[in-house]
Amino acid sequence: MTEQVPVTKLRDWLRKSISSELSQVERERDKLTAEISRALTSLPDYCAQLARKSEQDMESKHDNRAQYRAAKAVGRLTSIVSGMCSGVNVPTAKDTVSLRGLQRDVSKFASEAAKVRNEWLRQIRPYYILDMMSLGGNIDKVRRLSDELHTFLIGRGALLHSLEDLDTKLESITKVQGIRDAITEQKKTAEARITEAQTEIASLKEEATKIRQTPRIKDYMQIDAQLRDLRTQLLTTGFSRLGRPLRKLMSISERGDYPIPIDLREQAKEYIKKPFMTFLKEQDGLPELKAVMSSLSKAVSSGKMALKPREAKKVVERADQVVTGDLLAKIHAKSKELKRIHDNQIADADTSNLVQRYRELLKKGRGTRKLKEELLAELQRVVDSERKLDEQINASAKEIEALVRKLAESNVKVLVS
Repeated sequence: MTEQVPVTKLRDWLRKSISSELSQVERERDKLTAEISRALTSLPDYCAQLARKSEQDMESKHDNRAQYRAAKAVGRLTSIVSGMCSGVNVPTAKDTVSLRGLQRDVSKFASEAAKVRNEWLRQIRPYYILDMMSLGGNIDKVRRLSDELHTFLIGRGALLHSLEDLDTKLESITKVQGIRDAITEQKKTAEARITEAQTEIASLKEEATKIRQTPRIKDYMQIDAQLRDLRTQLLTTGFSRLGRPLRKLMSISERGDYPIPIDLREQAKEYIKKPFMTFLKEQDGLPELKAVMSSLSKAVSSGKMALKPREAKKVVERADQVVTGDLLAKIHAKSKELKRIHDNQIADADTSNLVQRYRELLKKGRGTRKLKEELLAELQRVVDSERKLDEQINASAKEIEALVRKLAESNVKVLVS
């Protein structure tokens, strides 16, 4: 049977499930650390006792040079061992990292203390044999306790490490859950803003539709559409392939390579910047446009404006069609008439207000649609982040389940929110 445990209660549930074994392991740990602490305390005490004995012997055995030297060596040895012992601290924390550090420090101390004892032993013999055996026994006890701690850490103490590993995984999953919850809130905010944008777009569209259905705006939009169509006809019929050559004509004229009257140059610039509006201002017969085109044709034909032969031929043909024919006369006449009607419509205050409002609605609608697209892109990024975090949480939950099953020896389903 699989037991389902919320991730927030898993730590307490596991400790309760393995409470008997865990209590025994913790007692072993506490006992070992207490014994090490006592051993590290008793060794300096013994060294102090032995140092006092060596001082007394130095005073009483002053005439016996060999025994005096041995007593002095004992004093020096105990001072060194005590100093080495004081460098080992038993940590108050009892996690496995701290215990491993303690084991390494104690093992190192025992090895170095034994080495120092053996080095000084040559100067101490044949005196203090029993004392040196006791000192060696104290050092060996520290070494033995270090070995026992090492055995504990790689054996039964591994349970403590597993629990610490579990704590780390639980902290990690809690942290990721916090990030995921924040991302979820961002998603809700983005969804709410998208809904607001959709509502606004629908409202703007409805109002724009009502304005378009009014007779005045219908007439205005019909005229405006015809003017747009005429503008397209002008560009494709009269200015096709001539935009770049006209700009090049202005360039060589301004450099002085091909002189053009100032008024004609200015007119050509207007045709380059605003061809249709300049076309509408033309008089009947299009004298200014024809003058510009005539100048362009002469510049190309004379070779003053260098173009590739095929392009030069096309430019001359196009320019001559405008100059010699009435290709644009109908477009010009119809455009001016429609522009007159268009201006009369705009002159009417009610029509002008409706047109202004309609343009505002279109502009605002474009801005809102752009905002909606940005919000949708943001929402997609948030959804992707949320999905990745959910995958990370689920993967961590499975790792935790595997660890808990190993420790508790039972099937467990970890419930994550």
